Amino acid sequence: MGIKHWFKKEIILFANIQLLLNSEEVYKLSRSLISEVHNQYLVSVVTSNTLLNAAFVLVKDKQPDKAKVILNTTSKLNYSKNDLLTNVRIKFMNALLAYIDIHKEYVISQFLDSLEDKNLKESYTFAFLQIKHIYNFGNN
Repeated sequence: MGIKHWFKKEIILFANIQLLLNSEEVYKLSRSLISEVHNQYLVSVVTSNTLLNAAFVLVKDKQPDKAKVILNTTSKLNYSKNDLLTNVRIKFMNALLAYIDIHKEYVISQFLDSLEDKNLKESYTFAFLQIKHIYNFGNN
């Protein structure tokens, strides 16, 4: 499976089917998308969301090293610094990957405590609990 040219419809389709793909395909397609957009003056919100979703899918599939690669390259792309949700999602993914590395919840707790929006806090708490259950590190 491969995509030669990433147009908006391909990006949206990839975002919508990530959970149906195996982790290797998610990783390869994410790298392909990153290669396509890395020199763009401004990366769209759709693209940054798609890549951050892919990183989360990789974490859920117990592929944190691949998720780190996608997250690190995504965070270096030229997305709008006014895109606060992308910035928050990058911080969440960094905290989540730190939790996976050290098996301690304080990193996630600090992140969640920093959120003022109740809905965001609930969403990220739910996402964290999914990962906590998948990795089964216990109560740390």
